Amino acid sequence: MTNGDEVVAKVVERNGNGDFVINRPHSVIPSQQGVGLYPSLITADPDSNFIITSDHIMMCAPTVPEIEAHYIKMTTGVVVAPKQSIIV
Repeated sequence: MTNGDEVVAKVVERNGNGDFVINRPHSVIPSQQGVGLYPSLITADPDSNFIITSDHIMMCAPTVPEIEAHYIKMTTGVVVAPKQSIIV
């Protein structure tokens, strides 16, 4: 974001202007325990979609799996199982 915030959200779509339609935006907050997520819009209906115009976005990238799993847990209550691997 142009204000320096890092936001994790479900991207619903990109409209014709290149703007992002998002759902359940959470701001990334550093803490003593690591990185936390906090609802970006506390008083808004969390099930609503929101538009972030492309001129307010500095960078856009997929999030790392650990933050994605934490976001899913925060927004749905579902705990994502870690990926299993086979060691030979």
